[in-house]
Amino acid sequence: MKNIFFLFTMLLLGGSEMAHAQLEGKRFISGSAGINFSNQNPSQVAASNNYGYNFNINLGKFKTDTRVSGWSLSNSLGGKKANYYTSNNGESKIIDKSGINNVGFGLGKFWHFYKHFNDKLGIFGGPDISLGYLNAKEFSTLSNSHELLETQTSKISLSFGLNAGLYYKLSEKWWVSGSLAFSNPFNVGYAFTKSEIGDQSYGGKTKQLTYAFSPSFTFPSVGFGLRYFYGR
Repeated sequence: MKNIFFLFTMLLLGGSEMAHAQLEGKRFISGSAGINFSNQNPSQVAASNNYGYNFNINLGKFKTDTRVSGWSLSNSLGGKKANYYTSNNGESKIIDKSGINNVGFGLGKFWHFYKHFNDKLGIFGGPDISLGYLNAKEFSTLSNSHELLETQTSKISLSFGLNAGLYYKLSEKWWVSGSLAFSNPFNVGYAFTKSEIGDQSYGGKTKQLTYAFSPSFTFPSVGFGLRYFYGR
């Protein structure tokens, strides 16, 4: 953790000798995306699979040659196909469930400070704050295996983070960037959960407020992205 604090100190206090870079006023868009798919096909039971995607877009502007602020947008979606087995009076029943079971959205604000080593390479880092929403649905069998339980959860979360990365300039319009470390030292969430068996409520509805404080860093953090500069 001392390494990351040293990095942020260098970013905040270190100047840039790249007067010719003329980054002030430049706008950029960057992002990352991922697709996942997994399949399980055991010999004794029916096959099941999971699928989904996630993406994140950042829109930023250089306020000075060494300071950036911007907004981030994110979206995720996941689906599942699975079979659940219930038993009543010795009679087994297979219930097939498939479809989207979670969707999430996020909006954030970030501030980055840069240290340019030369006209091609540099590091950056800074804080961010984000607001997220997640709606998820899960199925499970009760302990007596008589019924299938459906649990739906809606959660709103607010988090504060820190991150650091590096960049390499490919051209005037394109940069490639990589993450070095990140931390999510504080987050708070509010979740609303309800469970049902068919059309009947089971166990009532619950509301829960959660919060966490964890001043630790994940270091190193591996990840790469592209950045495109537009406008002047």
